[in-house]
Amino acid sequence: MSESQPMNNRYLLDEGTEAIDRLALVQRIYGSGSRAMLLAAGSLEGRRVLELGCGTGSMTRWLAEQVGEGGVVVGADASGAQLEVARARCAGFPSVRFVCADASDTGLAPGEFDLVYLRLLLMHVPAPQTVLAHAHALLRPGGSVLCEEAAIDSTFTDPPLPEQRELHALANEMARERGCDFNVARRLGSLVRASGFELVTLSAQQPVLLRGPEKRLEVASFEEAMQHWPQASDETRARGARVIASLASAASDEETVYGLSMMMRARGRKPHR
Repeated sequence: MSESQPMNNRYLLDEGTEAIDRLALVQRIYGSGSRAMLLAAGSLEGRRVLELGCGTGSMTRWLAEQVGEGGVVVGADASGAQLEVARARCAGFPSVRFVCADASDTGLAPGEFDLVYLRLLLMHVPAPQTVLAHAHALLRPGGSVLCEEAAIDSTFTDPPLPEQRELHALANEMARERGCDFNVARRLGSLVRASGFELVTLSAQQPVLLRGPEKRLEVASFEEAMQHWPQASDETRARGARVIASLASAASDEETVYGLSMMMRARGRKPHR
C-alpha cells in the first residue's frame, strides 16, 4: 500500500518515522522498476519535476539526483509527518522544495512542469481522475505523467491459502467505506486517457518471492491498515487477526511462494494543442 497521504484523511497506514521500515520494503521491492520507468521517459537533467504524494521522499531524493543543479523537483503531500521525513532525507539538495497540499489542488502554477510522477497514490483517493486532471493542468504541452499503482487483489501464495482471499475481501471493505479503489491499477490506462493524455506505455511487474523480509510487505501493510480502521467491528478485527497470523507464517516459510501486488505502470503525454 501507499507511501503518500491522500485527500480527506483517508490514509490507512502509518506515517512519518513510524512508516520507515515498511516504506523501505516498498522501495527495495519496487524501486528499481520505478527508476527504470522514469529513465525510459528520457533524460531528467535540467527538468522541472513534480512528485504528487511524495510521502517520505525516497523517490524525491533520487529525482533530485537526476535533475541536477539545473533542474527543479517539487514534492507534494498532504501529510506534515511525511514531509518532515522527506525534508530531512533531501537536505543538501537545493533543487528540491516541498508543499503540503492535496494532490488534486496543489496551488502550483499551470504548465509549470515537464514531468509529473506519482506512485501508490490513486488507490487511496475517491476521485483519481481529478488528481490526473490536475497533473494534466500542471504540465507543459508535451510533458509526461508517470503513474504507478498496485492491485491489492493480485497477491497470492503457493500453496494457496484461504486467508489470502479473506485479505482481499477485507481490503475491499476498507476501500468501499472510504470511496476508494485499492485495485485502481486495473483501469490505470483508461484513467490516463480519460484525463486528456495520450497513453504512451503501459506495463506491469509482479514480484514473486521465496525468502527474505520483502515477503512480509503485504502482511505488514495489512496489519497497519487494520490498526487505522476504527469502524471495524470486533468480528472484522478477529477475521483480520486470523489473516495476519496465517500470512505472517507464510511470509516466514521458505516453502511458501509469495506473490506480492502487481504494480501497473503507465506513461501519458500531454498533447501539443
